[in-house]
Amino acid sequence: MRVRVMAAAAIALAATAPAAAQDRMAPNAQFFSGANYTGRSLTVTREMPIFAATWAPRSVRMGGGSSWEVCEQRFFRGRCTVVTGSSSNLMAQLGVRGVGSVRQASGVPTPLPQPVPDRPGGQSLKGMAAEFFPAPEYGGRRIDACQREGGGAACITREADNFCKAAGYVRAKNGAAQTVGGRIYLADVLCSKWQ
Repeated sequence: MRVRVMAAAAIALAATAPAAAQDRMAPNAQFFSGANYTGRSLTVTREMPIFAATWAPRSVRMGGGSSWEVCEQRFFRGRCTVVTGSSSNLMAQLGVRGVGSVRQASGVPTPLPQPVPDRPGGQSLKGMAAEFFPAPEYGGRRIDACQREGGGAACITREADNFCKAAGYVRAKNGAAQTVGGRIYLADVLCSKWQ
């Protein structure tokens, strides 16, 4: 009788505190299709070179005190970010646009970002929460900006925001126009993961 009562109490405790129970488990990362740990979920307990979900994760909860490396492309290519704690809005907080592969980060060096086809970029200086593009490119070419509007400030601000969002950031903190050979190009764009 006593064993049944203890087993029932353990089941009730696990049902009422899944997050706390998850933190005591073996290292894992639980990805959710919605922000704030909602929607469909997939729990990863080992290296996954091809992310198995058919949906894009919007939040992740870490368990077992682990850190995980999340890469935008399969086989740990493209932009990779080490996630050290749970994130209720993975896309906005970390600048990750999608998840193509996942592996536990302990003892795994984070690879340098590789050029990603069909992703805006160019030469840049990348920090923890921002990236500076002196001459933003798309498909290897400078970005023509606001030709019809003569490089107006409002248009440049809008184009810089669009560039940063396409590159996986939340917004542009800076953007400028550069005229070269009579063409106006987007320049000096600072993309941020924060509002």
